[in-house]
Amino acid sequence: MVVSSIKKHFEVPLNSYSAKKEKEETHFFFESTMKLAILLIGVYGCLALYDPSSYTDRQCGSDMPNLWLDVVAVVDNSKGMTLNMLTGVATVLVSIFNLVANIGINPNNPRSTRIGLITYNENATLNADLNAYQSMDDLFSGVFGSLSAVSSSRLSYLSNGLETARVLLKNQSFGTPRDHYRKVVIVFAASYYKGSSEWDPIPAAQSLKDDGVIVMTVASVWDATTEFMNDLASISSPGLVFDISAQNDTEMIKSAVMMANCYCPNAYIQYRELFEDKSSTPYGSCLHPNNVSTSWKASQLNCRNRKAYLATEFTQHKHDFIVESVTSTTGFHPPLSYHIGLNQVLGKWVWDQPQGLPQIPLQSYSDWNPMYPIQSSSMNGVENFQNGQMTGWQNIDQLKVSTNYICESYACDTDNYCDANGNI
Repeated sequence: MVVSSIKKHFEVPLNSYSAKKEKEETHFFFESTMKLAILLIGVYGCLALYDPSSYTDRQCGSDMPNLWLDVVAVVDNSKGMTLNMLTGVATVLVSIFNLVANIGINPNNPRSTRIGLITYNENATLNADLNAYQSMDDLFSGVFGSLSAVSSSRLSYLSNGLETARVLLKNQSFGTPRDHYRKVVIVFAASYYKGSSEWDPIPAAQSLKDDGVIVMTVASVWDATTEFMNDLASISSPGLVFDISAQNDTEMIKSAVMMANCYCPNAYIQYRELFEDKSSTPYGSCLHPNNVSTSWKASQLNCRNRKAYLATEFTQHKHDFIVESVTSTTGFHPPLSYHIGLNQVLGKWVWDQPQGLPQIPLQSYSDWNPMYPIQSSSMNGVENFQNGQMTGWQNIDQLKVSTNYICESYACDTDNYCDANGNI
């Protein structure tokens, strides 16, 4: 049996952290918490909703009080974790969610966040299921109460903690009225077994990610090595590994949690920094290529029936992203052709917007095909049309030219709650 070698690998001498180091940790967490409190007042005290007239594409919402997620914290409490570090983990965990307006379930407001807590060492313990904390006071007392002592076990099997998180989400989130809520697992690890055995955490983490769960990892040691950070990166979703002792990482975790709350309903493609990398920085807008041929005007009405609008192309980046999106969508064939939101009103080119909002005048960027736009009182709609290797704008009659079209809508995020059908 490999238990003896595993024990040897994870045995941590009781004097591995000196009294000086313990004092440094305590000072660090106190100082970090104070800085975070000041930063949060500055950042979240001046929220502004998206203004399309800025001629920028919408960013993901950053209204932390209206966060709506199901979150499971998985915390190492083996002897690899010092008591001061464990207290620091509790402080960081509470700080991440201290501005959320609704902890638990609020029947009058679906924008709420549930938080479960699991600790692990040799075994995993469910300290709080997703319905245990129904207020910030519950969260504060529950987290600090559960993370008040280090286990006597020197073994650290993260795989057990991740499996317990999977079962919790399966029983209390998936297949429930909160099935459409994004699910996040945050791992706080000081050490864990790694290797090819039943305790290898990578398969357990991959199972969560395959189910659509976002996995974040936080190195919870004083001086995390590059090797340990790389190990945690193999468990986390891309780019979501943090170091609890690094400056501003608590704020970065908070930003990552809000980003996890930014997503698009099924059939929509989230606009992001890199089309080929789904983990690249997302924008707060969603694109829906429609392979049904219809006129520009009918396309606009169809988008509005979905509480959307014909897509904007404020930049070359957005134009190129849409080209890549339709190229990979069934029903779009070369030469590509599809309606976008540019149209002419009273002699001015403007971009379609959600119903009730003013359309946005065309500004500096343009991508007209050669010889376009054609001056005509009837050619007031615009399609993207592929000409050789290039795809650009051509103005067309809004009622007579039928082709595919691209709808755009705001993402589901802290500014916009979406129901189970993806409706804002």
